[in-house]
Amino acid sequence: MRTTTVSLEDLQSVIARALRLHGASEPVAEHVAEALGRAEQRGNTHCGLRHLEHDCAQLMSGRVLGTVTPAIYRPRPGLIHVDAKNGFAQPAFAMGLPDALSAARTLGVGVLAISKAYTCAALGYFPERIAQHGFIGVAFTTASARVAAPGGSKRVLGTNPMAMSVPDGKGAIAFQFDQCTSAANLRHVREAAARAAPIPQGWAVSPNGHPTTDALKALAGALLPAGGSRGFGIGLMAEVLGSFYTDSAMSLDTENLQSPSGPAHGIGVFCLLLDPAAIAGAHFWSKLDRLKESILSEPGTRLPGTRRETQPSITVEIDAWERAQSLARSQIGGRVIAH
Repeated sequence: MRTTTVSLEDLQSVIARALRLHGASEPVAEHVAEALGRAEQRGNTHCGLRHLEHDCAQLMSGRVLGTVTPAIYRPRPGLIHVDAKNGFAQPAFAMGLPDALSAARTLGVGVLAISKAYTCAALGYFPERIAQHGFIGVAFTTASARVAAPGGSKRVLGTNPMAMSVPDGKGAIAFQFDQCTSAANLRHVREAAARAAPIPQGWAVSPNGHPTTDALKALAGALLPAGGSRGFGIGLMAEVLGSFYTDSAMSLDTENLQSPSGPAHGIGVFCLLLDPAAIAGAHFWSKLDRLKESILSEPGTRLPGTRRETQPSITVEIDAWERAQSLARSQIGGRVIAH
């Protein structure tokens, strides 16, 4: 794989320009570019530059609306609801975050519920932003149905990711993670199918419900939950909070998120904000330090999310970078749009 190095500023500038050229307003483009740039910075190309291609295609088809202004509601103390109006999740999150942070400071807890949004790409962006303000951030969302219940073969849940970021009390983040609740990421199965490579046992079942290592049969069948019934329970929690609670689309009703055209995603994002010291006070931080020291005392161990690239210069895949630059000087209807 060929790579090159670009600055974070240049990366976000190209992403934002591409989004604007395909139908996003300037403020929307800036919010989304920040999230995609951060994903790329953390080594998550598929939620960074490669996701940009899907974003631009769906902006052009109208599957995501790039100029809408989200609507914010405050139905209860501590509860902030933002209707994304079938636009991007990041501008909706940015609109609701100040009030959600205020609630967490005052009440010790706050909920930011985003409804009817386009897929948020890297879910971890949201709790990370929360943790940067000194609060614990937890987030859930949904996806198109791909995961079967234990013992079944019918697709009933999405890969339904969950993410969490914990501040260290010193202005940084102690640890964070962003993971799907399925045994495998759908992307990894698609990549295996493209290479005609087998997938590990336990990732998926074929359409007839039999365990399979054939990636094509897995794509025709269903993924399995991580950890069997335990992982399925977490996937159910993500469905209830990300879909039902936010009054957004169920996984069962969500079409392929990568299709360039089709109905709006209508996805929900549930974010929980917690003041770490609301009950435990300084004991929270001393316990956190003790846990970190215990984990890191053994060679080869690490805390999740702590060994990611965060420098201003980022190593990116050349192919993805060249494609992003092409999208930023797009040709529509035979006419090159300048930037």
